[in-house]
Amino acid sequence: MESEIKNILNLDVPVAHLKYKGNKKTYVVWTIVNEIPSFSSDDEITDSEVNVDIDIYSDSNYLKIMKDIKNKMKENEWIWDGDSIEMYEEDTGLYHRTISFKKGRNING
Repeated sequence: MESEIKNILNLDVPVAHLKYKGNKKTYVVWTIVNEIPSFSSDDEITDSEVNVDIDIYSDSNYLKIMKDIKNKMKENEWIWDGDSIEMYEEDTGLYHRTISFKKGRNING
């Protein structure tokens, strides 16, 4: 699942898993929040739902980045769950927007 997300988030800004260590003022960080079993067979979990948060940090307008992310995730069958939290980080001076997605997956496939 991680390699799929890395391939999808091929953007014009730096993208990192969990923590960005660079010095750019605009970047994206993604995190797998959880994976919830959704179906089992013969006492084995066969399907699950994966939830991902994607955080955009920027010192300027980030709406194009957000639109690109939503389009790319949708093209790859991820569902935007409607969460979109906007914040301003006083300590860094960056705008911070979190968007959440979910996708079902077959554990054996």
